Amino acid sequence: MSATTISPFPRLQLAAVATVLLLVLVASAAARFTGFATSNVTPSLIIATTDVTFSDMPDGSVAIRNAASGITVATVPARAGGFIRSTMRVLATERSREGFGQTQPFRLTQLHNGTFELTDLATGQTLDLVAFGPTNEAEFANIFFASEALK
Repeated sequence: MSATTISPFPRLQLAAVATVLLLVLVASAAARFTGFATSNVTPSLIIATTDVTFSDMPDGSVAIRNAASGITVATVPARAGGFIRSTMRVLATERSREGFGQTQPFRLTQLHNGTFELTDLATGQTLDLVAFGPTNEAEFANIFFASEALK
């Protein structure tokens, strides 16, 4: 027969883990109740908005139209405009997932700090375009200014 030895339960390690967890809970509760963890970001003021629609064309291009007038303000050629195409594909997928059609326009908003937002009016989802870098934001800014010129 072989003798098995049973090692003692590691109480010291268990106590150390419990102490750390308790300290984390106390620190997060203190931060929450004192307002330390709240954000002080104020929403930006809106300078102007324009509503646009995006339509796939038979040749593979994407026509971007002013929603109010229906006039084409820009065209993204086939195999070009990767950021615009991928952004709109993601938003269109979200629309179909939530059961919305593709008829409702998107809103481009110019903020007082010079940045732009793109809002899906069907789902309410808003993208802060500055987060994608100045070059990508400029693609939507060009659409915004072309659409604004038609007002």
